[in-house]
Amino acid sequence: MRFTCPTPALMEGLQIVTRALTARTTNPILEGVLLEAQSGRIQLTASDERLTITTRVDCDVREFGRGVLPGKLFSEIVRRLPTDTTEVRMSDRFLFTLTSGASRLNVAGQDPDLYPALPKIDGDCEITLPQDMLRDMIQKTEFAIASDDAREVLTGCLLEIAGGDVTMVALDGFRMAYKRAKCSDVLENVSAIIPGRAVGDIGKLLSGEEDAFATLNFNGNKLQIRLQKTDVYVMLVDGEYINYRRILPTSFNMRAIVNLEALRRAIDRAALLAREGSNNLIRFYLHDGILEIEANSQMGDAHEEMEVEIDGSELAIAFNVRYMMDVVRAIDAESVEMSFTSSLSPCVISPVGDGDYVHLVLPVRTAY
Repeated sequence: MRFTCPTPALMEGLQIVTRALTARTTNPILEGVLLEAQSGRIQLTASDERLTITTRVDCDVREFGRGVLPGKLFSEIVRRLPTDTTEVRMSDRFLFTLTSGASRLNVAGQDPDLYPALPKIDGDCEITLPQDMLRDMIQKTEFAIASDDAREVLTGCLLEIAGGDVTMVALDGFRMAYKRAKCSDVLENVSAIIPGRAVGDIGKLLSGEEDAFATLNFNGNKLQIRLQKTDVYVMLVDGEYINYRRILPTSFNMRAIVNLEALRRAIDRAALLAREGSNNLIRFYLHDGILEIEANSQMGDAHEEMEVEIDGSELAIAFNVRYMMDVVRAIDAESVEMSFTSSLSPCVISPVGDGDYVHLVLPVRTAY
C-alpha cells in the first residue's frame, strides 16, 4: 500500500470514523482503524460491532492494499504532522510508514483479515430523508434518551415513519421529547429503536445544508445510513418501545404562555443555586399573571419573577432543574406554552402553536 493524501482530509476522515471506537472492547482488532487504498481514494473503517462507520477520502493512490492501524495512535499522529501532505506506505508485514515534510513515523499495524466484515444490508425498505430535517429532530430529542436503564428500549431513540410523517421520540422515565416532521415523499412505514450512542454520532455527521440527503436502509435489526462519502451501520435495539401516546395528557387545568428567552435566563440563574443542593430542585409558583421561580441550597437561594399569560387557577410545582434546563435549551421559539394538570402530574411544554414538538417533564413531590 502506498498513497499521498492531504493531511487535513485524512484527519477529517479519522475524526469521522473514530466515533465508533470504544475503550470497552474484548476484541483487540476493534481498537484499530481499517485502512483500504482503492482507486483514487482510501476507505477508513472503525467499529465496535454494534456501530460501524466507514468514510472515503480522495487521494493519490500508487499501490492498492489493506491494513489496520491503532485508531487513537493513528489519529494523534496525523493531528501532529507538520505539513499539509502526508504519504503513507505499508510493508508486507503491515508496518506503516507515515511521512510528512521532514517527519517520518513507523507504526506497527495488523492483518486486515482479522477485521470484521462490513454488515450486509440487503433490506428492501430504503428511505431518503433530508439531512437537515433528521439532524434537527435528533438535536431536539436525544438529550431525553436514558443513559442507563433496566429497560433497554429506553436507551435508544424511537424512529417512526408512517403516512408521510417522520417522528422521533426519546424518554427516560422522567421526561420525554417528541418531534414530528412532514415528508410527503416517503410512503414506507417503519418503526425502529436506534441506540442512544449511535443517535448522537449520526447527528454530528449529518449536514445542515438543505440539498443534502441521507438514505436509510432497514433490514431486520440492522440499519445502514448512507451519506455522501460516509456510511453508518447500526445494530438496532430489540424490543417494543413504550406507547408514548398514552403518556401524553389530553386535558389540563392550567396553561401558561411564557417568553422563552426570559424563562431560559431565569432558570439558568436559579440553577446555579439549585445544583449546589442535594435535591437539585427548582420550584415554580404560578398565580395572578406571575411566574415565580425559586431554588435554594446550603449555599443560598434564588428568586425570580416574570409576567406570563395564565389560563387557570394558581399552582405550585417542582422539577429537577437539569430536566427543565434541557427543555428550554432545546426549544427554538419566541414563546412556549406550559400546560399543567396538578402539582403531581406531568408538565407539557411546547412552542406556542407547534404541536409537532412536545416535551413532557415529571414533577418532583415536595412539601412546597
